[in-house]
Amino acid sequence: MRPIASALTAIAAAALLAGCASSPTAQGDRSVTITRTTYGIPHVTAQNPESLGYGVAYAYAQDNVCMTADQLVTARGERSATFGPKTIGLLGRRYIPNQQIDLFTAAHMDDAALERAWGKISPEAQALARGYVAGYNRFLADNAATLPEACRGKPWVKPMTMAEYRRMAEVVAVQAGIAALADGMLGAQPPNPARPRHRRSPPRKP
Repeated sequence: MRPIASALTAIAAAALLAGCASSPTAQGDRSVTITRTTYGIPHVTAQNPESLGYGVAYAYAQDNVCMTADQLVTARGERSATFGPKTIGLLGRRYIPNQQIDLFTAAHMDDAALERAWGKISPEAQALARGYVAGYNRFLADNAATLPEACRGKPWVKPMTMAEYRRMAEVVAVQAGIAALADGMLGAQPPNPARPRHRRSPPRKP
């Protein structure tokens, strides 16, 4: 299992590409301002990494809350129970049946190992992630009644936990690796001993 430090950067970078509407948010010792350009690109102003992660998550949720909620269903390994086992879902960069996604999640994720890896990353990266989780959850609390129709009032839209954040980061980290081979890995079969093997005949001597 790969360390998740690089995935933290990937999630934050992706979140900064969102766009639409501007709003300031603050809670406790987190203080952040989100402003948007004419084209809706968010600019997050914060005094520390945790506040930055908080603002990034809030801005990203403004534009992509349903997508993040869907990704959390994947991280929890609950796609089959939520959307049906044969319905197609997204794992990394590929679309495969939800049943296979859940099986991959169950086989690949090791929460204890992810937590150990988490303890080895920088304090700044840890603060970014804590802020990200809090920012997403704050957005849900502020906007539960006005979410987009695709996820408004759905029971699978729940607050994010730190363990789920680590799982999402792991999916990002392996999306071009083992996650891209998930269906092949799950469908692999051992050799059939009853099936005769074809042996090449030795070359004839002239």
